[in-house]
Amino acid sequence: MLPKYTLRFYALTSQLFIILNLPVALSQNSEIAIGQWRHHLPSSAVVSLAEKPGFIYAATPFGLLEYNKAFNSIRKFDKVDGLSDFGINVIRYSPQKNLLFMGYQNGTIDVMQGENIFSFSDIRQANIMGSKAINSMIFDQNRVYLACDFGIVVLDIDRFIILDTWFIGPQGSLLRVYDIQKTSTHFYAATEIGLFRAPVNAPNLADFNFWTRVPGLSNGKYTFVLTHNNILLANLSRPQGDILYRFDGGSWNLFDQIGLDGFELPKTSIRSVNGFLLCSSYGRFYIFNEQGALFRYYDYYADEFVNANDALIDKEGTLWIGDNRQGIIRGIPGAWQGDFESIIPSGPVTNESFGLAHNGRTLWVAPGSIIGIIGNAFSDKGIFVLNKGTWNSFTRWTFPALFDVRDFHQITTIPGNPKRVYAAAWLGGIAEFDEDQGLINYYDHTNSTLQRRTIANDFIRVGGTAFDSRGNLWASNSGAERFLSVRKTDGNWISFSHNGNVGSNEVLGRIIVDNFDQKWVGMPNGGGIIVFKEANLDGNNPSFNIRKLSTQEGNGSLPSTRVTALAKDREGYIWVGTNAGVVVFYSPQGALRGQAFDAQSIIVVQDGFNARLFDNETINNIFVDGSNKKWFATLTSGAFLLSPDGRETIRHFNTRNSPLPSNNILDISADPQTGEVFFATDRGLVSWRGFAIEGGQQHSDVFVYPNPVRPGYNGFIAISGLVTNARVKITDIAGNLVYDGFADGGQFVWNGVGVHGQKPSSGVYLVFSTNPDGSETMVSKIMFLR
Repeated sequence: MLPKYTLRFYALTSQLFIILNLPVALSQNSEIAIGQWRHHLPSSAVVSLAEKPGFIYAATPFGLLEYNKAFNSIRKFDKVDGLSDFGINVIRYSPQKNLLFMGYQNGTIDVMQGENIFSFSDIRQANIMGSKAINSMIFDQNRVYLACDFGIVVLDIDRFIILDTWFIGPQGSLLRVYDIQKTSTHFYAATEIGLFRAPVNAPNLADFNFWTRVPGLSNGKYTFVLTHNNILLANLSRPQGDILYRFDGGSWNLFDQIGLDGFELPKTSIRSVNGFLLCSSYGRFYIFNEQGALFRYYDYYADEFVNANDALIDKEGTLWIGDNRQGIIRGIPGAWQGDFESIIPSGPVTNESFGLAHNGRTLWVAPGSIIGIIGNAFSDKGIFVLNKGTWNSFTRWTFPALFDVRDFHQITTIPGNPKRVYAAAWLGGIAEFDEDQGLINYYDHTNSTLQRRTIANDFIRVGGTAFDSRGNLWASNSGAERFLSVRKTDGNWISFSHNGNVGSNEVLGRIIVDNFDQKWVGMPNGGGIIVFKEANLDGNNPSFNIRKLSTQEGNGSLPSTRVTALAKDREGYIWVGTNAGVVVFYSPQGALRGQAFDAQSIIVVQDGFNARLFDNETINNIFVDGSNKKWFATLTSGAFLLSPDGRETIRHFNTRNSPLPSNNILDISADPQTGEVFFATDRGLVSWRGFAIEGGQQHSDVFVYPNPVRPGYNGFIAISGLVTNARVKITDIAGNLVYDGFADGGQFVWNGVGVHGQKPSSGVYLVFSTNPDGSETMVSKIMFLR
């Protein structure tokens, strides 16, 4: 038996709540409070549905949607809002207890009661080998019976304790149970090896001997078992097509739909709801009446082919379908297929995110990826754009010029043009996008100096792009003899040979340009760093200087030749991330002078010993924020925010202490105007509103918020528009010091507690801001109401 009683409680925060006008149009709030999180995950795939009076609930792989029928509104719940995890398999509502149950792939159960969410984790934590997924559930008085990947769990929903666990496989072995049903005489279990049953009055249903295969049916994988109008139904899933059986009380027979087009397709859901039998699949959706006669079937609705995961007809007679691509489908049973509508909250097309860039106006997401350092994921998702709370995507389906392009993995914003970016593809070339118009230009071997891989002459691999100080666009061209190309400001292209510095098995990654217009190209598969500087860009073959840095002392002294991340900080230092730690080049101007040139290690105390920073961790990316602090995206340990010199850990986010969906952080970027930090992970995109924003040489549009600070407010108070890293003093009108500190870049964030540990009393307070030498100052005011 599983252990008893573990319960967690969450109060629902102010989730996204949107009032809709038909046709439904959904969007996200454009900003979140400082220190708060939000997910940016798709809601287009609905895996399970449930009805509660006045509401329809839809589970997605990343959370829960609540549709309010009265107000035609929808709000989203996810891990930020109190859900325990991702990966809901099934949701069901208990009208007797007014509880919504959510069963997860990892065995967790979340229960929504009013405005609260309870999490029950006993199944997930149980000492059971293999999958603990919850596949289905039924309610009976004060019990819920859970069909799991190992057997059946009986849960008391008054006390939230496990009453029993039934291992019903041969000799009491673990057996995957897809569905469960109770009749007046028997429990039925649809399993991977057959349909089993046991008498409801058996003295011990945990004893496998009471569970026997149902006579009259062949063995095999049964995915659903249910009753409809007192008739028992069971679905046999076979490679050659599903078969639905019905039991008339004496024998099993085919549910007679022979000749019905597509009825043999694999069923994703079979439910009896409010007098209708609903059968869902990828390709067909069927509605049968109470007597089992066909009422209507669909192969097309809401302008798309059917991809139904689940369906129900509510008390008012409205048909709701959970679609794998179109979110929630709403219509009337029997309506023409064009009369259905799709309801999808705004979000990215998929949870795939690899490369990020934010220019203070728009977040750009590259969903393609580089697998195993050199391989392709062959993503054809194009790129995603978040602007003013609304998501958009530019793909090969909307822009045929991109039809053969795969794996956009890195994005470079264009200085002076906040609406456009360049996107590098690991299979295809470079594309220029406009946030409104989409694709503007596309460059490959036919219209630029970019080259196909020399070894196979098959496709172009661009490892990264970057602008120099004059506005020229540079690109690393992996696998090509002309390893570096530049698109000059006049539109012409020039390329450069690596002169034997890049081996046939070495891969070129991202590129950065330092304050001396030297190009640094990382080699993530081994090889170190290529540093390059051209003499000029006049003519087709200008001279250049090139150097390959390695682990050798005097020639880089890198901790590893696998260079996975490069960044230039606000002091001009070059930070290098590898699979064996982080080092810094404090004098990058010496790289090409032909003399000894080494990186410096940052030594930190770890477990009582001195060690190189991130000595045993692979760094996927380094991002420098507006205050010159460094974010490190790691392969296995989450995201770290370190002090400007890298010696102090300011924040460390992982899956245990934050809503991060994964500890594999692929990229980090931030909105320079709001400080919202975006984390691309291998399980989706999430953001956290941080403290640092871009500062300036002068104060500009200084803004204090909230202002006034009203009674009961316990959040952060922010002053933005400051000079970079300004000294900030807050005093009362009499000049008494209340608080003293420094801005993070262009923003000062204060928790509202004074130097003596007390909140200020009602009144007006002065905010003095100055740069280090006192030449640039500003005075603003805050009002407190108590």
